Amino acid sequence: MTIMKAKHLTLDDRKAIQEGIEKRLSKTAIAKSISKDPTTVAKEIKLHRTVKQRNRFNSPVICANLKECKKPRKFCSESCIDYLEQPCTMRDRSTGACNHCEKLSRCRLDHYFYNANKAHEAYLFHLSDSRQGVNLSEAERSIIAQTIAKPLKAGQSLYQILTNHPELGVSVKSLYTYIEGGVFKEFGIDNFSLRRQVAMRERKKLKKRREPVNYEGHKFTDYLAFIKDNPFIPTTEMDTVYNQQEGPYIQTFSYQNTCFMNRFIHTEKTSESMASTLNYLQKLLGNDYFKLFSLILTDRGTEFEKVSLFEFEAETGKLRTNIFYCDPQTPSQKPHVENNHNYVRNILPNGRKLEGLTQHDLNLLFSHINSVPRKVLGGRTPYDVFSFFYGEEIIHKMGIRRIDPDEVTLQPFLLKIE
Repeated sequence: MTIMKAKHLTLDDRKAIQEGIEKRLSKTAIAKSISKDPTTVAKEIKLHRTVKQRNRFNSPVICANLKECKKPRKFCSESCIDYLEQPCTMRDRSTGACNHCEKLSRCRLDHYFYNANKAHEAYLFHLSDSRQGVNLSEAERSIIAQTIAKPLKAGQSLYQILTNHPELGVSVKSLYTYIEGGVFKEFGIDNFSLRRQVAMRERKKLKKRREPVNYEGHKFTDYLAFIKDNPFIPTTEMDTVYNQQEGPYIQTFSYQNTCFMNRFIHTEKTSESMASTLNYLQKLLGNDYFKLFSLILTDRGTEFEKVSLFEFEAETGKLRTNIFYCDPQTPSQKPHVENNHNYVRNILPNGRKLEGLTQHDLNLLFSHINSVPRKVLGGRTPYDVFSFFYGEEIIHKMGIRRIDPDEVTLQPFLLKIE
């Protein structure tokens, strides 16, 4: 009797693949260790590896055609019709990923990482979604459509129709799902065919399943390696402050080398809303944006979890920011923004209602905070140090102004928002 081999990779298989990559084994050797075909392993790595793009800020274009290209180097760009990504023998042909590569810290190419647990989570997620199809044969679909078409036109509800036709063997809920999913559309039955009674309660919508968050290549250890290789790129720490779960939410930025703090108000605590601030700042500041936001360190809050929204320009797809995440429950890894929040809490203490808070209020609040002399700055204010490094024009563009030392207020009565 022949024992059939499992077709799908298990978590143990994926852990063996990751271990093989970290030992820098070839895909063929990895496949042999788990009794799988090499093409299966190759497809698995390529499908579930994640990319950490190289830092393109002030970096030369790396093109495979560089030596043969006759165009002037000053016109070199990845948008060039002759541009070809530089291949890596170890990454592309042998192991398939960059885990534990000895050349990783000095490699200037894009890095790919494979994580067994994340790969298995993604596999289970897509497997579950792919099985949520329509549980009807073509014959059953046709019979149901022909049976319900006329009663629907007559204004009958689905409950009424199914009560009169129990032979259809479907529930009201399933039939609603089929119709709203367009299963009977070719028979002229769609959402507009359904009778909507005024007293009908809105049905609960299924909560969209969250994609697994993969921080590979963006962890705090990766941040430490990045600043070691790029010591002249300043870090900007990003966080969120709020008092009520329903908002509003204050997105804060603290520039490590100046203690200067920036702020933006949001009504939604989502990655889309928070990333829109970078879109706004990039348009507002132009090339000055890269002086301040080329490197961001933040926590693993859900409002920051969609890495690509922060790292890449929405319109062009070009890298604009390198973002890294602190270890879970470790706010001490971004101390500058955490310490600056103490000033915010002097004016907006926990429990204070913030429904009436506006961006104008935040401009005033942070103008006062940035005008407080700091011991760590030798008695200078964040406003003065920031303007020394980057110029006062940028500060004015961002809506912050200098407050006279004797007028600086760090009390709740600064803002009248109730």
